[in-house]
Amino acid sequence: MPEDTTASLDKLREEIDRIDGELHRLLRERAAVVKRIGLAKRTAGGSNAAFVRPGREAGLMRGLLERHDGALPAATVARIWREIMSAACFMQQPLRVALYAPERSISHWDLVRNHFGVLTPIRLCGSPQRVLQEAGEGNGAIGVLPWPEHDEAQPWWPNLAAEDSETMNIVGVLPFYESATGRFESRRMMVVATYPPEASGDDTSYLIARTDPELSRTRLSGILKEADLAGGVMVARQTEGYMHLLLEVQGFVGRDDERLRRVEAASGGTISSVLAVGAAPRPVGVLDGD
Repeated sequence: MPEDTTASLDKLREEIDRIDGELHRLLRERAAVVKRIGLAKRTAGGSNAAFVRPGREAGLMRGLLERHDGALPAATVARIWREIMSAACFMQQPLRVALYAPERSISHWDLVRNHFGVLTPIRLCGSPQRVLQEAGEGNGAIGVLPWPEHDEAQPWWPNLAAEDSETMNIVGVLPFYESATGRFESRRMMVVATYPPEASGDDTSYLIARTDPELSRTRLSGILKEADLAGGVMVARQTEGYMHLLLEVQGFVGRDDERLRRVEAASGGTISSVLAVGAAPRPVGVLDGD
């Protein structure tokens, strides 16, 4: 190799070393700020302090990806920042994930690890009920469950409407992003926790409605529209003379949203109750791998 080429490479490597040092310094500086944020949250919120902010995390990721350009793949940037944000949450309160993956595919594990980071312990549970029990303990516990499907013998989602489950929420969907070159199976899962969902600016909300079995999908769509909601049925389950419907609607709907009461009022008695059981930031989709 010519001497001038070697000298040029040495200078470029020195520049890389300088940049790496600056990146590391900034990460340490960020971690120090995160520690101060955790202390401020505990001081202000006590045991009810929310250390995981799904809406804020989603907004940060969207902004980052919108601004990104250059040679570094967007999927790599997303992976790096998910690790940074997960580590920041873990520094404030240790996290743990309870996962139910009935097919025991490695892709379920990968979805959780990619989103919640290398520090977060993952426990494989034998049933959805066990996941809900562990997530219900709070203190950093998060549950990850299969995407609701039709004709399930024992669906997990009706448990969210139980009187003793009013603090359990759907707070996210996985994957929030995917790499175009990193997928080998198409999987979707739901994240549940006792901390509240929060609006990210582009969200999907989930409602459970108890309805007359004769209520048609067309009439239901009209009732939702009258209440200024747009959406429809994801899955349904008939139980003892009535239907339980899991609804997916556009935008953010909290548990106290007045549109829920408008749904009941507009139904003429065909909907006896409707409950908001969570919301999730809309995923950014598949990112280029190169």
